[in-house]
Amino acid sequence: MHFSSEPPSCGSPDKLLNTTIVGANYSIEAEIKYQCPEGHMLVGSPTRTCTKAGFWSGEAPSCKYVDCGSLPGLEHGSVSLSSGRTSYGAEALFTCESNYTLVGDAKRTCGDEGVWSGNQPKCLFDWCPEPPQGEGTTVSVSGKNAGSTATYDCKPGFILFGQKILTCGLGGMWSGKAPTCKYVDCREPANVDNGRYVLLNGTTTHGSVVEYICDPDHWLEPPNRHILTCMRDAKWSDDPPSCDLITCPEPEVPEDGYVVGYDFNVHSTIEYHCDQGRLLKGMTSLTCNTEGVWDGQPPVCLFIDCGKVPPPPYGSVNYVNSTTYLGSAVTYTCSKNYKLIGPSERVCLESKQWSDAAPRCEEVRCQEPVLAEHAILSVTGNDRAYGRTLIRTAESSPSVQTYKIGALAKYRCERGYKIQGDPLSTCEDNGKWSGETPQCIFVDCNIPTAPIHGRFALASNATYYGAVVLYECDDNYVLDGYARRLCLDNGTWSAETPSCKEITCKDPEKDGAMMIHVSTFSVGGVAHYSCPKGHNMQGNSTRICQKKGTWSGYIPKCIPVDCERPAPIDNGRVIIMNDTTTYNSAAEYHCVPQYQRIGPYLRKCMEDGNWSGEEPRCEITIAPTQESQTLGLTIGVGAGVLLFILLILGIIYLRLRKETPVKNTENIQGALRKEDQNAAVMSYANLTDGQGNNIYENIHEPEEVYDSPYEETSHYEASPVSRRSNGATVTINGVAVR
Repeated sequence: MHFSSEPPSCGSPDKLLNTTIVGANYSIEAEIKYQCPEGHMLVGSPTRTCTKAGFWSGEAPSCKYVDCGSLPGLEHGSVSLSSGRTSYGAEALFTCESNYTLVGDAKRTCGDEGVWSGNQPKCLFDWCPEPPQGEGTTVSVSGKNAGSTATYDCKPGFILFGQKILTCGLGGMWSGKAPTCKYVDCREPANVDNGRYVLLNGTTTHGSVVEYICDPDHWLEPPNRHILTCMRDAKWSDDPPSCDLITCPEPEVPEDGYVVGYDFNVHSTIEYHCDQGRLLKGMTSLTCNTEGVWDGQPPVCLFIDCGKVPPPPYGSVNYVNSTTYLGSAVTYTCSKNYKLIGPSERVCLESKQWSDAAPRCEEVRCQEPVLAEHAILSVTGNDRAYGRTLIRTAESSPSVQTYKIGALAKYRCERGYKIQGDPLSTCEDNGKWSGETPQCIFVDCNIPTAPIHGRFALASNATYYGAVVLYECDDNYVLDGYARRLCLDNGTWSAETPSCKEITCKDPEKDGAMMIHVSTFSVGGVAHYSCPKGHNMQGNSTRICQKKGTWSGYIPKCIPVDCERPAPIDNGRVIIMNDTTTYNSAAEYHCVPQYQRIGPYLRKCMEDGNWSGEEPRCEITIAPTQESQTLGLTIGVGAGVLLFILLILGIIYLRLRKETPVKNTENIQGALRKEDQNAAVMSYANLTDGQGNNIYENIHEPEEVYDSPYEETSHYEASPVSRRSNGATVTINGVAVR
């Protein structure tokens, strides 16, 4: 056992009279609080802690009743106890009457020693009367309570003397002495000639402002004395200005020039002129403005000479006044059969250059041909100097090109337009193009019709002349007609609208006796091939109709089931009927004399490529006693006679009824049903190897020792024999089997 050395708790704590404990957790390190009732003061520590020793820390506090007693009354105010008592913790609230302000503590609390906290407050009167106001003064007050202010100002024309702001103090008195305002007047200012004054504030008292303004075309002297102010000494701040007429200084006269004018007063204008052959550089006239200055700089006179000009090739030059200075003129003329290209007259300009560019003399040529709207022009046959071929469209920039006589202009139209008029024009001797300008007429074939199960696309997204529309069909359809049509000049589409025909496949090919089942001859249709019984299919059994209208893949083949030749047996013979080992073929098994067959006499080729039944074998036969041989011979002779009589009766019966051909399968199946009874009887005289040779012709043993095919066959009924013979035939029980 294990014992803890620490106590789990301290137990219930002790308490004194009137104390209350807060907290019920007495475990180690837990803390509790002590409280006293209202009006009592807690003496001691208000908290105790459970120590690890299992005891409460410290001593339990006590509660002491404390009373501070009543408070004295408040003059011009009142005292209220928040809880209606004067014991410990009680609060006293002090308030003043209207227009009185509390000075001191607004709240006092009963303390530990039975004394109220703070000091007794007072209620002082805080309402001031209207502030005093003298002549010419204005007062604005923020209020009349203690701390409010009264701000003094003077009316216009008065000056303030004294303190501008007074404050309302406790006791209802304004601080300081009210200021006074003294009236000041500068009287009307003096008038000026050619001008006037304006009192900006409409008065002449202190602070008033007067502005002097001159009449038009006059200015103030001095210029900076246009504003005067009424001062504290009742005088204007300066003497009045004067208004004088504005004049400009005498202008300068340029060299080789002169000036024309009447006076230099404001708005007067003077004109500048230069001597002949001189260029006036600058303003031709100046005006005296309201600032008393000319509105520009005086010009200068420069001598201008353009010099001689060379005559153009095939032309001449004539100087009109035989001079080359400024203003002179020169004229140009061309020789016969040439025309002047450029101005016929040039003038000497201020830039010392002759006006315009020098003209030239060119032979008579045709101008740029007129280009009709939406037309394309090509010009050929021009001389090499101007280019052999020129092509112009409506979007080409303008050209001043000319063409020699005989040049050929060929017109054609933009796409969608056809030409109307003669497309060829020739530059003739008169410098004009022959014929009329052809026009381009817009041709629209409209939106073509889409074929059923098809759609069309406009190659150039247009239906105008020359546009191409292309047709195509939906999937599994083929286009019948033209896939491309043109918009002709008569506004119709070439050829007829093609149609879309569904793509189908022809009857699928087949080989021999195979069978075909077709779901549909449309694209996606499936042809299912199947072979007759006894055949295996080589290749895919299905073919699908493709978008080209042909069947996919190749024709499958039906290969007959071949059981192959059976293995030879010892002491016996295997005869393949009809010399074939395919499906439904038969093989006979025979034993040599003195051997007995063990197993089926006849085996059939099955669908799985195997021979039916088990492979027989030939075992040696034990020789009987003489008595037994005699008895067997007697029985055999009797059976032979009986069989001969039955054969005669059968032949007579067959003569009386119509012959009926019997299929191989019926005889073989009949033979198989009777294998266990050795009922398949065979005529050895007719057994051949397929080449006409009897398979037993070399065997010479006595007949009685051969395998007897007639034993236990007395119940077998022969079937009629067909008269048709196709190759080697084997007769079984009188029935011919091919």
